[in-house]
Amino acid sequence: MIPRKRPCWSTGEDMVRSFQYRNNMSGDRMAILAAVWQKELGHLFGHWELAGLKQGILYVRPKSAAATQELQLRSAGIVRSLNNYFDRAWVKGIKVAAR
Repeated sequence: MIPRKRPCWSTGEDMVRSFQYRNNMSGDRMAILAAVWQKELGHLFGHWELAGLKQGILYVRPKSAAATQELQLRSAGIVRSLNNYFDRAWVKGIKVAAR
């Protein structure tokens, strides 16, 4: 019988750090992303709500159909400006989230 390999976590902090390392994500990055989102969008901030981030794709919930179109037109520029605040390009694209 082969013994099971046990994780080498000793505390909850070690487990979270391991998860963040494997997913290349940290809480600091998410806080920075939320602040940068508001700064970069300016007056359009009220029309788009951040829904989440999964595998480099930023999911945004627009408030109207016009806001959806505007988001699709500006998405490449928004991604470029958001990635300027990080060491490596972190956000790969923007998609509209379902309501």
